[in-house]
Amino acid sequence: MVSPAPFTRSTARPEIQALRAVAVGAVVLHHGWPAVAPAGYMGVDVFFVVSGFLITGLLMREAERTGRISLSQFYLRRARRILPAALVVLFAISALTLALVPRSEWQQWFREIVASALYFENWQLAIDSQLPQRADLESTPVQHFWSLSVEEQFYLFWPLLLLLALWIAARRASSSVRVALVILGAASAASFVLSLVLTAQDANLAYFSTLARTWEFGVGGMLALVAASPQPVHAGLRAAVSWVGLVLIAVPIVTFRSPEVFPGLVVVIPVAGTLAVIWAGMPEVPWSPTRMAATRPVQWVGDVSYSLYLWHWPIFMFTPYLTGMPSPPWLMVLLVIISLVVAGASKRWIEDPFRQGRRALSARPVMMLGGLGVVVAVIVGTGMVAPGVVAERHVACEHDDEQGD
Repeated sequence: MVSPAPFTRSTARPEIQALRAVAVGAVVLHHGWPAVAPAGYMGVDVFFVVSGFLITGLLMREAERTGRISLSQFYLRRARRILPAALVVLFAISALTLALVPRSEWQQWFREIVASALYFENWQLAIDSQLPQRADLESTPVQHFWSLSVEEQFYLFWPLLLLLALWIAARRASSSVRVALVILGAASAASFVLSLVLTAQDANLAYFSTLARTWEFGVGGMLALVAASPQPVHAGLRAAVSWVGLVLIAVPIVTFRSPEVFPGLVVVIPVAGTLAVIWAGMPEVPWSPTRMAATRPVQWVGDVSYSLYLWHWPIFMFTPYLTGMPSPPWLMVLLVIISLVVAGASKRWIEDPFRQGRRALSARPVMMLGGLGVVVAVIVGTGMVAPGVVAERHVACEHDDEQGD
């Protein structure tokens, strides 16, 4: 068994940024050219594993350094990292929906906008998938928020499992890493079994269920427990493992064409590939993928991956409402470029000021959270009021028609 590594290494690792670039690239490719990447949605699974690895390592480093885990600081960091860009995107989507989209679409679109703002879009889609009239899950500009909802829900309970592990370890004078491995392993195993059972019964429910997806975060977390840093083994072996990992991620993305049996066992392939790339790190041998992964464009896309994920789908969705026709291939290329530009601006002007903890923001977390809360309230309020206005006008028009008859 690999000896547990100390939790001292920074999470700013080039191979993880490269994985983020691969993941968001797969999703964008799937949304723009689904025939090229029919299973590009597997990029989300790469994100899940990476998140589990990073968050578990972050929390365990804090426990090792301070002897405790501060839930308030953890949730504040998550809010600063995730909410500003997401809420700006949701605000923009709400405004564009009011301005461009036929009112007949408002009820469903705003229903999902509200669900996304409150981070239960995955369950909203799971519920909708059970309704005959919504079983095809017609696309909305916030549909991609389902994965962000899963991730936020994971953030709510995962630290509690680690706190339980620390408490048990302290009571029994045991290794906190070993206890955490047992607890996270049990939770991940139960989630994996649930995923298999649900996939056989209802693939849509399995796809959107946080409980069925937890194991993907969990295996990333367990890797953080046993191998927080790339292992000091032969660089050639690590390079081979890294290439195998990339192949395991890429091949199913471009070849898998049976979403009705996903996630199921198939998702193990990209999950295993992601674990392999993280484990291997950046081996310094000439034929390793290190040089490619470390290039500035790849690292930049990894840096802006969160904003790119947020912005690209609304840009793709609203363009036909502006042009009045489906987007041809040449326009899709332009939309990808626009998405990259917008993502870079979002990272620079929205994400970084909150995430990097400038003095005004770090000194007044209550004000920051209050401001974000106001934005959430505006988005939710708009989402609840606008469909009602449409319904009232529809009833009024019917009444006028009846009187005219």
